[in-house]
Amino acid sequence: MIRRVHKIALILALAAPAAAMAQETMTLKEAAELLLKNSQQVQIAQETAAGAELKIKESKSLSWPQVNVTGNYTRMSLFGEFSIPYQGQMMTIKFGTPNNYNFRASIMKQVFTWGRIGKTVEMSKAGSDLAADGLLLAKHMLSYQAVPLFYGTLFFKEAIKVLDENLKNFENKLDITTRRYEAGLASSFDRNLIQVQISGLRAQKLDFENSIHKFRIAFNALSGRNEDDPFEPASQLALEPAAFDEAALLKEALANRIEFRQIQHQVNLGEASLGLAKIGNKPTLTASFNYEFRNGFMPEMDKIKGNWTALLAVTYPAFDGFRVASQVAQAESNLRAVEMKKIDQERTAAMEIQSALADLKTTEQKLEIEQVKIKQAEDALRIADERYRNGLLSATDLIDAQNALESARLNVLQLIYNHTLSRYNLFRSCGRKI
Repeated sequence: MIRRVHKIALILALAAPAAAMAQETMTLKEAAELLLKNSQQVQIAQETAAGAELKIKESKSLSWPQVNVTGNYTRMSLFGEFSIPYQGQMMTIKFGTPNNYNFRASIMKQVFTWGRIGKTVEMSKAGSDLAADGLLLAKHMLSYQAVPLFYGTLFFKEAIKVLDENLKNFENKLDITTRRYEAGLASSFDRNLIQVQISGLRAQKLDFENSIHKFRIAFNALSGRNEDDPFEPASQLALEPAAFDEAALLKEALANRIEFRQIQHQVNLGEASLGLAKIGNKPTLTASFNYEFRNGFMPEMDKIKGNWTALLAVTYPAFDGFRVASQVAQAESNLRAVEMKKIDQERTAAMEIQSALADLKTTEQKLEIEQVKIKQAEDALRIADERYRNGLLSATDLIDAQNALESARLNVLQLIYNHTLSRYNLFRSCGRKI
């Protein structure tokens, strides 16, 4: 007996971790963080931001001297030469050599570029800021994808509870109808009608369970987890009414929404691009220094000698076919478009907030109506049950009364779910983090 008790205890101890793992729950914040952890979208945005950061280093490299080392060998089959008498002998003078060697080290520095390098760096920094904002926006949008999956799972679980209660009620009614049928007080049609209702509820329950299954698959796919990993939201589907101030929400959106920061960085990029375009026809001063070892110097053509050259060059584009003027006009147009986009984005944010507030208000009003309908449906079902037991009501009318209560309860759950989504849609429009 003692051995048997120890064996049972051992089995329970081994099964406990597996059961705990299967029932592991997570909050909405934890679900959102899990989505961000392994998201392919976030990883792509991170690589884009890293590439934009490296672009700044590339732009800054223009201000450093450029050093090149080259070497070449040339074999010539034909070159000029002639012979002259010198001190009783013939001397041959060559104007070339068949084997030519050249090893050169050169250094070049743009001494003055009229601000081109600085403007290029500014553009790269603005591009890096845009990429960083893109990463934040990707994380923000992806985190909110957890909301419908999280609360959708809760909605269907609560809906299944309503169906289970309705199934239990219909099964009780089926027992009553069966006894009345056996006593000759009800027809087989009444019993079959209730059985059809039970079958329909079971099929509806299967659909709801399948929806929960698909939500789990979608969440695990977005978060990079295994398809069969559990997804158990640690919350309840409940109404959370709250009073919101539209002006305060809009102010919050203007301060927190990443899209507005992106627009400002687009303005910075446009201004830098415009500044770069305006100096496109300005002169450039470049200095270079070369040192080389090569042969071919007269009169010792085959001897390799070292020599150097220095160069200071000024480049001034006297006429570019009006290219710079066109680039300036284009940059100014792009900058105006970005500034207009900012105004449009503010209007969009205001519209989204107004729409979400309207949805919340309408849903709360509908919920008040549905609560009244539930009370009426409960009273109607209580009366219908009593009359059916006394043989004063048909099975069809009883089923209608039962289905009316179920429909009202499911409508309440749907409205609470819609209200929850509208709240988070409002938070997203304000730039709030989950």
